[in-house]
Amino acid sequence: MPIEPTPRNAAHLWRRAAFGATPEELAQTQRNGIEATVAAMFDHRRAVDAGRPLRSVGYSAYETEHLNLWFLRLATTSPTPAIEKLTWFWHGHFATNLDKFENPELLHAQLLTFRRYGLGRFDGLLKLMARDPAMILWLDLEQSIVGRPNENYARELMELFSLGVDGGYNQFDVANAGRAFTGYTLETDRPPTVMLNAGLHDDGTKTIFGQTGRFDGDDVVDLIVARPECHRFVATRLWTRYAGTTPPNDVLEFLSAAFATRLSIKDLLVAMFTHPAFYADDVRNGLVAQPVESVVAALRGLGIEIIDVSTTPIPDDEDLDAPAGAVPWFVPIAMLEEMGQFVGHPPNVGGWPHNEPWLDATRSAGRLNAAIVLAEWIDAIDSAPVRAIRAAADRDPRAAVGEMFAALGIAEWSDETAVAIVTALTAAGGAVGPLPTALTVALTSPEVILS
Repeated sequence: MPIEPTPRNAAHLWRRAAFGATPEELAQTQRNGIEATVAAMFDHRRAVDAGRPLRSVGYSAYETEHLNLWFLRLATTSPTPAIEKLTWFWHGHFATNLDKFENPELLHAQLLTFRRYGLGRFDGLLKLMARDPAMILWLDLEQSIVGRPNENYARELMELFSLGVDGGYNQFDVANAGRAFTGYTLETDRPPTVMLNAGLHDDGTKTIFGQTGRFDGDDVVDLIVARPECHRFVATRLWTRYAGTTPPNDVLEFLSAAFATRLSIKDLLVAMFTHPAFYADDVRNGLVAQPVESVVAALRGLGIEIIDVSTTPIPDDEDLDAPAGAVPWFVPIAMLEEMGQFVGHPPNVGGWPHNEPWLDATRSAGRLNAAIVLAEWIDAIDSAPVRAIRAAADRDPRAAVGEMFAALGIAEWSDETAVAIVTALTAAGGAVGPLPTALTVALTSPEVILS
């Protein structure tokens, strides 16, 4: 049965599939329906050019701050935020840390690969990752040669990227896959490129998953994606990261079948976002927003502009001047610092934590501090959503609650949250004023954190 496009369902879809919706997007979803909205969300023809940060002198063309500002601006301004959200998902799935190779330009190229091919066939994406310079440096694949195979990539390919910990393979399979992935060398072009060097590749017979042949890396991927363990793992991974819960068995079987037919990530996402189980109560309250997602949702919803590092370099000093509707470049960076998450810096090859760890005392305090950082600038912002919030606050504090949550793509909120925001708006005094305090309350409310 089609999913009823109620305000509650529409808001839930947009918060999970993208970074929240504007009131106009929610209204359009209610007119067009959930199914048509999902199809439009993942229509790659609507995607804009992603751009790139300005190059500078030296091997590392720009710094981590440039890369983070580039992604935040893309995610907040893109007409296809669901594609940018998927790019963020893949960055956590194929977690690659800049600390090892210190070249944001290579990670930028990897993110563009996710953005361009992340909706396509999963086997194609896996094959591209074996030829991705950032990934090759991250998992030491360029060191793997005939006679001295490095098993890092083969192991993570199976355990983290495609089959899971209990995915039906053993150390013998990993070792032989490691031999198959020998000879992928990094050529020092600018930008660097990857090629399979026949002289460094082990062309001997290998046995993987009980099948024998003179396999190379592409052959290993073909063997992996033919396995039902792969179909279930990918379906589980996407459901867990987007829904927040463990998929029920019947839902998992349905999604695995939808994915196995063509190995299409788009097919899997459409099946997931149009399944009734995705709109169940346990799913609505089952996911803690990651910091980068929270920052994008707040900036996008409030109409706050970020510096365009593809046309404007970051100032040498923390220049406080910013155009109307914008914040200085260091504000979103400070928010990410407070919450402990940066593009390009996952904690390990397994990616960022999921759900409960983001609610511990340290991270909760960081989330509060990040909200304060943004809220302190609200009086200087002249965007349409902020003007509406400000006007409502002058007219009726209770109306301001509705405007705040409308901007943040929230369709429902508790009486307790509304009372807390109204109290902040009507309290006298305070260090930063009533509106910044009230916005801080909204940004740290359960309705926003449990996205």
